[in-house]
Order: sequence, then structure tokens, then C-alpha cells
Amino acid sequence: MLKPKLQPSLPPAILLGGGANALSVARNLRRQGILVLALGNLEHSVRFSRFCQWVPLSGNGDIRERWFEWLTGSDGKRFRGAAIIPCGDDGLEFVVQHRAELTNDFLMYEANDEVVEAMLDKAKTHALAKKAGVPAPEVWIVNTGDDIRRIMDEIKYPCGLKPRVSHEFKKYFKEKLFVANGPDELLRIFEKVEPFKQEMIVTELIPGGDRGYCSYYSYLDENGQPLFHFTKRKPRQYPNGFGTGTFHITDWNPEVAELGLKFFQGIGLRGLACVEFKRDPRDGKLKLIECNHRFTEPNELLTQCGLDLAALVYNRLTKRQLPKLDSYRRGVSLVKTWEDI
Repeated sequence: MLKPKLQPSLPPAILLGGGANALSVARNLRRQGILVLALGNLEHSVRFSRFCQWVPLSGNGDIRERWFEWLTGSDGKRFRGAAIIPCGDDGLEFVVQHRAELTNDFLMYEANDEVVEAMLDKAKTHALAKKAGVPAPEVWIVNTGDDIRRIMDEIKYPCGLKPRVSHEFKKYFKEKLFVANGPDELLRIFEKVEPFKQEMIVTELIPGGDRGYCSYYSYLDENGQPLFHFTKRKPRQYPNGFGTGTFHITDWNPEVAELGLKFFQGIGLRGLACVEFKRDPRDGKLKLIECNHRFTEPNELLTQCGLDLAALVYNRLTKRQLPKLDSYRRGVSLVKTWEDI
């Protein structure tokens, strides 16, 4: 596909981190004639895209510190007025940390920063869900082996042990969650992760297969009103049960949309977000699994269905006319073939 001519009047877009979602965002914005720059590490696949200018950041240590140094240095000053768009959780955390310092020079991703911080912390996410009247699994915060011992008799097994902050945890472990079938196994798993000083939670596991997973996407404006509604299912993921989606299919589920919007508005969310639920076969209710306050991996699925979320985010920041958001195609699927097999 040929790239349209760059439009110098349009502010550049600077992408922070991300994987397949950043690839999709870069393509969509560059097709509109927008200069797209991607700041990141070698593991970020967006660096291979011909739809963006890859900006390698030298040095080691926290990527967020290197983003800040680049944006506030001589290179970043050349792109004042650019839209800052996070495509990963590190990027979201960066926006929260540096919004006040950068807002005079850049167009910062739209969000309620207190809510962003809560969505990056699974314990806080579940607490806000319950406050908003949205069903969620039971969770227990555990920081020490003694915390485990105090609650091990009140937990229903199997249970899950997972990090409160996923993007910090994945620096040490590839697993998203560990499953324990009894109290002794739970304690052994915790002893495995304890040396890495990661805050953890024990969570109730919703039974049933992967077919129970479903999601709602929207963008809430400054008044908390939704600019669009979208739902999809995730019948398969890898690893099974607690992995990354390998098969997604778009649908329209009013129940999922109603509960998702109730959650977003109940917690005061602003901007783009996706909330995932799972149907609990024990009572038939949808239970909250997680919320991503950014573009998700299957972003291109939404694009192919007629919802250009990259244009929505960018046009909101630059005060341009919003893309068409009133409809999308149902029954469209996205498959990660190798992982799905």
C-alpha cells in the first residue's frame, strides 16, 4: 500500500511503546498524511513498520526516563505540538507521570489520570468495579508469605496468583498468572515470585472455558459521554485460560455494552478504553476481568470493521472532525494462526 503524501499542517504523532497495536496505529495515522514517530526498545515490533519513523533510544534502564529525556531534549523540541499516544502500559504510566511537565509542549493523551493509575493496578481496578456495582472476582492483596497463610483457608481452589501491575511483572516472568490447586501449592508459587518484590494478588478464578470472554470498547468525552460502542468475543487464547487472544470475533452484545459503559461511567473514566468480562456459569453473570486504558492488540480488527480508533484519538487531541463511529461490521474475525493452532 502506498503511503499518502505527508501533510505538514498536521501535528506529528509520537507513539510510546506497544506491539501489534502500535503497528495498526502507525498505519492508520500515516494513511492520513500524518508524520508518525515511534520511540521504543528493540523488542517493539513497530520499528519494522514503513509507516513510521523509528527513533531508537540509546542507553539502558527505565524506558520512561529515556522517553522523557528525548522529548525534553533537542530532538523532542523539533516536534513540539505533536500528539503523544501511548500504545502500552509503560506509555500510560509515562503520561500520568509527566502530563503536567509536557502539556505546554505536546498534545497529551486524553484521560482521567487517577483512573489510569487505578486501571494499571488490578487490585484497584477490582475495588472500583465493586464500588460501581459491577460484578468482579474476589481478590486478596498479598505482599508476604504471612499474608498467604492468613487467607489460605478462606480461598476457593483453584485460585490465581497474579501481579497487581502487569507491565512491571513481565520484566521477570512471561506468565500472566499462576494457578494454584491448593494452599501448599499457592505458598510454593508465592515463594518463587517473592524475591522479585512484586505486589501480588490472589484472585478467584471464574470457571468455564475461554468462550465466556467478551469485551466492550468506547471513548468517553470530557462529559463522560460515549462516542461509540463496540463489543467482541474472544473464544480462544494461548496459553489456554489465561493467555493472549488468538481468535477474536466482532458481535453486538447489548448486555456487555451496558455493563461496560456502567463501569466506565461509574469510575469516572475519560478517553479510550476496553473492558473485558467473563461469563460465570455458576450464576450466569458477567464478571470483570481487566480494563485496558489504551489501544489493545486486536486494534486492527476494529479498523477493518470500520472503527478507526487511531484517528479518533488523534482527532480529539488536534480538535479535528471525528471519524465515522456510528456502525461497524459484525462477524469479522482476527486469528493469530500459529498460536491458535
